[in-house]
Amino acid sequence: MVNETRNIQSVERAMYLLEQVAAAGGRVRLNDLAEQSGVNKTTLHGLLNTLCALGYIGREGKYYVLGLRLREIAQFLSDEDEKLRLHFRALVEKLHHSSGENVYLAVPCGTRGYLYIDFLGSGDYFKGVSPRGRREGLTTSAMGKVFLANIPEMARSLRRAEKLPPQIGAELQQISACGYALDLEVAEAGLNAFAVPLRRDGRTVAGVSVAGPAENLPQTRLVTLAEEAMRWVAAFQ
Repeated sequence: MVNETRNIQSVERAMYLLEQVAAAGGRVRLNDLAEQSGVNKTTLHGLLNTLCALGYIGREGKYYVLGLRLREIAQFLSDEDEKLRLHFRALVEKLHHSSGENVYLAVPCGTRGYLYIDFLGSGDYFKGVSPRGRREGLTTSAMGKVFLANIPEMARSLRRAEKLPPQIGAELQQISACGYALDLEVAEAGLNAFAVPLRRDGRTVAGVSVAGPAENLPQTRLVTLAEEAMRWVAAFQ
């Protein structure tokens, strides 16, 4: 189990800087990075120098850029994500066709969030732009709660770090019992969603979610779609 009370701040900061450079399109100036991260320039410069020496960050004039070494270590994960996308693509398409709404495929990401790896959109939200690669928190969405309910070590790690609200405990038990999670305008006003876990070899490896305007997806329709999705999911596991 991950013990979040023993995190090393310098490692957290270095990883955060990599995420900030990526979020800026892979290329950012020192001053902008200092402003975005809140890290003082002396510490920031030291962290960036270390990352540059290791090949995870590069320099192009006044800009810091993502280093090529990231491609090397991330290739295996990219391949695994592609396998999951291909394996569950027919399910994503079927849910999209059945609901007429946005469908998301995501994988757990550490103990703090999850990462979208595939998306089919209706255009009502995100204006049809894929959220692929975006990381989200666990405790406020149907997708996150599905992971917490089905990957016990994630919930235990957050609980031990006092980052799991007590009221979610009963909700996670209910999700485990019924097999799906609902979000009724909690993550975003006017947006409803459901999510179900996806397993391979008995292990939860991903989750799929359908989300759309509350008027299109009232609770009764969400439950019907979620139960339908669970029947379809069985064919892909």
